[in-house]
Amino acid sequence: MLPRRYLPQILRSFAISLGLATVLPVTEAFALQSETPEIIFTGSEAQPLVDKSAQLKNAVAIYEYVRNQFEFSAYHGSRSGSINTFMGQRGSDVDIATALIAMLRSQNIPARYAVGIVRLPATQLTNWLRISNLDVAVQVLKDQGIQGVTLAADRSTVDLEHVWAEVLVPFDQYRGLTTNSSVDCALPANVSRCNWIPLDGSFKQKTYNGLNIDPYNALSFDYTGYYNAIKDSATDTQLRKDKNPLTILEEQIATWLRSSNPGKTLEDVADAGQIVEIRDGLLPASLPYPVIGSIRRYDSVALHDAAVPASEPKKWGKRLSISIYMVAPLSGGGTLTVNLGAGNALLAELNTRRLTLTTEFPPPGNIPNMVTRLGGTEIARPLSGNGTISGYTPAIGNPYTITVTMDGSPDPSGGTNDRTITATYSGIIGGYYLIATGGESSNWSQVHRAADQLLADNVNYKIVFNPADPGSNGQACDYTSGMNCTPYVDTTNNGWDASDLPLLQNKPALDALTGGLLYVAATQYYANQREQFERADHLMKTKTPIIGFLGVVSSVYDVEYIDGTAFSVLPGGLLIDMKGITIGGSYRSHEAALNYSNRQFEFLGHISSSLEHETWQELTGYDAVSTVRGIQMALAGGSSLVNVKRDTTTNTVPAFLNSVGFGASAPSPFSLASRTLFNTTPNSWSHTTTTALEGFDMLKKAPAGATDSRLGTLSYYNDNWNGYLTNCDQNENTLNGWKTTYGGSTTLTAGGACGASWGDGTTIDSALVLMQNSFNSIRGGTNTAFFNYLDAAQGFISTDFAYRSKTLAANVYSTTTVAGIRNDLLLRDTSQSWVEYTLPATLVAGPSNHFEVDIRKVYTTSTGRLNSLSFEILNRGN
Repeated sequence: MLPRRYLPQILRSFAISLGLATVLPVTEAFALQSETPEIIFTGSEAQPLVDKSAQLKNAVAIYEYVRNQFEFSAYHGSRSGSINTFMGQRGSDVDIATALIAMLRSQNIPARYAVGIVRLPATQLTNWLRISNLDVAVQVLKDQGIQGVTLAADRSTVDLEHVWAEVLVPFDQYRGLTTNSSVDCALPANVSRCNWIPLDGSFKQKTYNGLNIDPYNALSFDYTGYYNAIKDSATDTQLRKDKNPLTILEEQIATWLRSSNPGKTLEDVADAGQIVEIRDGLLPASLPYPVIGSIRRYDSVALHDAAVPASEPKKWGKRLSISIYMVAPLSGGGTLTVNLGAGNALLAELNTRRLTLTTEFPPPGNIPNMVTRLGGTEIARPLSGNGTISGYTPAIGNPYTITVTMDGSPDPSGGTNDRTITATYSGIIGGYYLIATGGESSNWSQVHRAADQLLADNVNYKIVFNPADPGSNGQACDYTSGMNCTPYVDTTNNGWDASDLPLLQNKPALDALTGGLLYVAATQYYANQREQFERADHLMKTKTPIIGFLGVVSSVYDVEYIDGTAFSVLPGGLLIDMKGITIGGSYRSHEAALNYSNRQFEFLGHISSSLEHETWQELTGYDAVSTVRGIQMALAGGSSLVNVKRDTTTNTVPAFLNSVGFGASAPSPFSLASRTLFNTTPNSWSHTTTTALEGFDMLKKAPAGATDSRLGTLSYYNDNWNGYLTNCDQNENTLNGWKTTYGGSTTLTAGGACGASWGDGTTIDSALVLMQNSFNSIRGGTNTAFFNYLDAAQGFISTDFAYRSKTLAANVYSTTTVAGIRNDLLLRDTSQSWVEYTLPATLVAGPSNHFEVDIRKVYTTSTGRLNSLSFEILNRGN
């Protein structure tokens, strides 16, 4: 049972004297009642908010509804907006105030933001945040960029910047005692007859069961069993094959409870708490905490941000921006690198509308344009008119790079280096990309709205097939299922005719169907992720502040229509790529000390990766490849699991090189040949034949550093290089022998060697010079790096290298990938940080492609803290 100091303090005050209320003089500018980008209360999307507000009727009922229903989430500023906050019933102090203001304004009740430094009793703060450890609670606030967080020296109180709403009500509706006032405070003429009343819908207390059942130290997640879930599916008693890690953990906890806490349930362990509701039927007499210093008031987020940096430390409005980098091949030769800014948007807007990026080729000129749309409405077209890429003819499949940057949390140290979340993605002309943002604001109402719209669009944009369609990929068009057929949009609703456009050319239909599917996938992924993060934290008594979710969900250019489903792309062309998942750490919330949990951080990462393939399975029925699913598939296919790391005491890189097929010498029948040739010592390898079809890759086992001349890899082929060097070496030795015996001025008959030739009467010395000049010419120019790499005089020692045949199976890692992992581990100062990889020994074989998958962990050496976790996947093609 929790100590008494953790029990919630119920702050309901039933004062009889009306004089206790906080009444603010109406001397400020009259509150704006218009909509802003974050305060939305008109239109179809806002209708549920308006309907609920109208049902509640007055300021008291609206306030108590928000106060009693909405969950507070500790993040800085405006990320969600009124509609998404209302629908998800969750948000920061700013976003909950935003929803409350929108609900009030929808009923013609003036409302605005207020902000100041508030002082909370430490026990109320920990109760509010559901974090028993005060130091963890303070750290989480700082991680999330909450401003002005200060723990009192005696640890009794915590100060922090906090936001609430103020509502303007008439004197005769004082604290909501009546609801039929004849005074309309929305009219400027009546302002002097009204009072501003502060309302905080975000601060509240909760009741908890006090059991504090903590399975953290009693359990550990079995990653070996999880990775082998497909391989061992026939014998696995836990049936982990298609289970999310959280489901597996819950089953572990349930088993543990039966022996350690009989009769207790998972909900007893999670203990999410119940909000202590207020149902006074009155507006509050005052704020439930003292305000330290001045109060600043604003009618919108934009007006608040306009005051930065004069009176406010950080902006509330958070933004996302997109840039496209294209290397355009010019028709006259060469390339041109172009950086296109594709626009930006407020995150509060992105919570209810999809942000998409597509390539269009508008005539005249067919110059590619990266068209950015928000909710289907174009917001940016970087290249106007005919475009500015002169000499570039765009082609489907040409690559470009998408860089997406999202505002994270303000600098936790209080400085100016605010967190930004940046991720870079590889795009192709013709691809369809949805920029996915989320985090604490993600919720299931987004999924339901997206799914409803997609189903409606599937009816609005009926797909038909051309009866003369021959099919694709060597397969005939199956008109029943749509497989291998080109989908057309039936614009006239009469079946296929010549006026119907292919789906790829019908931009509204493409945006609705393909974009709609990607939007459902993105919202479902994020809603699941946030919910499962929170659930795992509740169960394991941890707290993981979410800084933000950022990713791209995409489809390729080629599309098909599958069995009448509400989308037109095969799973092979669908990709969820969430590179920008950023959290502020993972802490044990109920321990006495401030302890970081590497375990929980790693576990949440596995949840994230699993959701990538789970999402496509749920939406399409196809088993997609994610990092963890890829590991499971590879092990089921006979691969082994490899762990490669280098810290201050351990280096498993040599074993890793062996596991991916590199050996200590060139593959047979290559044989090393060393020689001295014109003051150089070039190495080569002989072979029983001379054909460039055979060869091997070589890489240095342990580079001396980032400037090591042999840091790169080298491909050696069985061509004429060894024969050339052998010829040069033999002829140099012969001529030098003759020189010793007969003298350098002795003349020779016409001949040649080492690529040089001479006539009758050429001296031995002159012939040697001609040979050396020819040799220098051959080893110079484009051959310089190759020659120097193999020159023993410049440091080449064959035993320092690992070798692997160029004749490889389709499931073998590229030498570039292997060298990248080697460099990542060996070319870093392990006194500062160290890296560990977990990956299958071979690539993953998907339905039509091979994938590289790995889990990369970066640790801070001094603390042992896992500070970066990447679940990587790369399509390597057929």
